[in-house]
Amino acid sequence: MFFYWLSFCLAYIPLKLLMPTKVIGRKNLPKKEKTILACNHRSNWDPIVVNLCIYKRPYILAKHTLFKNKLMGAILKSYGAIPVDRENVGVSTIKKVLDLLKQNKSLMIFPEGTRNAKNEQEMLSMKNGTAMFALKSQAKVVPMWFVKKPKLFSRNVLLIGKPFVLSQFQEQKINSETLKMASEIISQKMQELRDDYFKEKETKKKKSKKIKVNKL
Repeated sequence: MFFYWLSFCLAYIPLKLLMPTKVIGRKNLPKKEKTILACNHRSNWDPIVVNLCIYKRPYILAKHTLFKNKLMGAILKSYGAIPVDRENVGVSTIKKVLDLLKQNKSLMIFPEGTRNAKNEQEMLSMKNGTAMFALKSQAKVVPMWFVKKPKLFSRNVLLIGKPFVLSQFQEQKINSETLKMASEIISQKMQELRDDYFKEKETKKKKSKKIKVNKL
């Protein structure tokens, strides 16, 4: 934990200057409740930028191969990273995540499972892990969306939507069909966050043009 806060303080100002990111909807983040942060995945910078933007240390699932180097593994663990084999998620990993959520911790997940470096408008197909953790823990899900791919010297926007619970599935057995439907809802909430942002932006643009015309 000490290493995390030390590196956070050292990186905060440089990254804020090099990767300026406006946050819209920070007030939607629950303060002391079990929460799953579901964000689109654009680059390797995503977890770091989210950490800097939300001022809290969520746990995050990371590829188990990244932990092979002991030093890298130690750094990742200080950041709350949990090793996971994406092709074969172990029972111990699932149990650890659920235990953390029971303790009212926050978990950051990129539901696409891999980086979507090309398509800024739509998500890749969803993996079912986010829905599975949300249903088993009954945690709130907070949809998030990077408007652009985070990169150096580029302004960006991180959208944070209102939390929701998959309450409609609470009485249903958790199987492949249930997970598929729940994943589609999570995906839809994330996509709506992005679409609403651009609709509002376009509306403001049209109003601005109308005002200028009227002044002429």
